[in-house]
Order: sequence, then C-alpha cells, then structure tokens
Amino acid sequence: MCGSEQLVLLIRAAREDASVREPLLKLLALDDAARVRAIEKWVKEGVAAGQSIELLSAIAWLTDDDVAREARDVLAQS
Repeated sequence: MCGSEQLVLLIRAAREDASVREPLLKLLALDDAARVRAIEKWVKEGVAAGQSIELLSAIAWLTDDDVAREARDVLAQS
C-alpha cells in the first residue's frame, strides 16, 4: 500500500475515533513551520522506536501544507 493510501486510512480512522482525531487536529492546528518540525520529530522518533513505517509515511504526507489543510478541513467536519 502506498503512502497516500495510508494517509486516507489515517484520516478515516481519525474521523471514526476521537483518540486518533484529537491529537491529529492538534498537530494540524500548528502553524506550517511548527507542524513540519513536529512531524519530522515524530517520524524520526517513530523510526527509532520501530513504529509502523506505513503509519509514519502517512503522517509524513502532512508536512505538505495543502495536504495538511485538506486533512484539517475533512476532520473539522467530523
């Protein structure tokens, strides 16, 4: 499964589960530079901790400003 498909699954999970949605919304509420730094840190620490590469790949898509805005808009409607 490619990263964009993982992103779709992450957004679906966030729409259905507040325990996924709330942290993601907090991340997406950061200004662009802070969001990118937070994601880079999350991914780096996740790789070191052996977290799912698929999950980390999906989260990494959110460094793109347009993707992050779209995700925030979709989640705000949930």
